[in-house]
Amino acid sequence: MLAGASGPFDSETHLFELKWDGIRALAFVDGGGYRLRTRHRRDVTDSFPELEALARLRPGAVLDGELVVLRDGKPDLGAVQSRQHTVDPLKVRGLARTRPVTYVVFDLLYVDFRSVMVEPLVERRRRLREIVEGLADSGILFSEGVLGAGTALFAEVCRLGLEGVMAKRLTSCYRPGRRSRAWLKIKPRGITERQGNRLELGPGLR
Repeated sequence: MLAGASGPFDSETHLFELKWDGIRALAFVDGGGYRLRTRHRRDVTDSFPELEALARLRPGAVLDGELVVLRDGKPDLGAVQSRQHTVDPLKVRGLARTRPVTYVVFDLLYVDFRSVMVEPLVERRRRLREIVEGLADSGILFSEGVLGAGTALFAEVCRLGLEGVMAKRLTSCYRPGRRSRAWLKIKPRGITERQGNRLELGPGLR
């Protein structure tokens, strides 16, 4: 699901969370383990072996999130892009130790091989929190948000020099590959948006 653009605003019907500066990726969990695929449909599972805890989740789940490398608490886009393009197995294992990624998850598409995309965002996130509970020490982190106070969060994001804020309507369903006003990106002036392709749900999980 893709977002429209907006200026900062407050709304009790929206969740506001950080716009993480990393690589957007879906995680597919099945009986054979897990797969990570980017917006460009590239399989990057082997690039991030430190996220093997995803294989412990119940089969049939599809998670949406962002792969980030955190330095001093802030996402380092160049670092995660370098990780994505490293293919030598020895280098991959070394970088997994010295420059580990965090998979920040913010939405849930499937549970037990059943789509939950028509359920409201607030319910999908409740389920997602339960699913990944206890995995934070394994590199999987639930993206926290605030209700209502979008302007204050945006001001803090600007002060810290972060990429921006996402505003998501609490009652919205998930529409894969579509750009919708139900999700809005709020970015400091001067930051441009990277373009990408449609997300892929993958065989057996449509």
